[in-house]
Amino acid sequence: MDFIDLPLAQYGKLIPAINALSSFPLFNADRSSLCTCKLPFFEQYQLLEARSFSCIPPVTMHYLWSPQSGDVIKMDGTREAVFNHLTKLRLILNHDTVVSYLAFVLYNVQSEQGALRLVERYSDIEFSDTPTSAQKQFLKENVVPATITDEGETYFVCCMVIYGDTLYEAEIRLEKNGLFDFVSERQVGDKMPCLRPVFLE
Repeated sequence: MDFIDLPLAQYGKLIPAINALSSFPLFNADRSSLCTCKLPFFEQYQLLEARSFSCIPPVTMHYLWSPQSGDVIKMDGTREAVFNHLTKLRLILNHDTVVSYLAFVLYNVQSEQGALRLVERYSDIEFSDTPTSAQKQFLKENVVPATITDEGETYFVCCMVIYGDTLYEAEIRLEKNGLFDFVSERQVGDKMPCLRPVFLE
């Protein structure tokens, strides 16, 4: 994602807004940084990344933020953080945004095995250790672009998802209102310790 640093002039309003969503004021203007990234599937909101340097190690939190209204939604590790606000987020869902929307929501869901990562190419994969030649070849052959079937009010998306250290082929049913669930999943190959689980901060 291409993040852009926000000007300091915006910290005065944004920092109180994001602190109000936590049990204590984690961020302050002197020891925090704020940056934002546009999301192609939300008309009104951008992804806001806030980092506090008052902690060791620094703490990073993510929010959905509307520059127009100033409204802030905390990404809390559940897909309900998105699902409960779809109307005001003004979801833009079409053939070009379906996969990026699914990947965004899945990645921001925390689980015991870390984030779920929808991958479409070998370069999307994060490693904790160097894969063997056989593992590299296997991943290059099996990690393929998602396929999308449009059935009126529903999209069916067949895609590859990494959960923990395991690759799965999944079919996801995505309603055009933005709600989705897994229809099926199938483990592809053996567990690979070289795949890095990603845990949200």
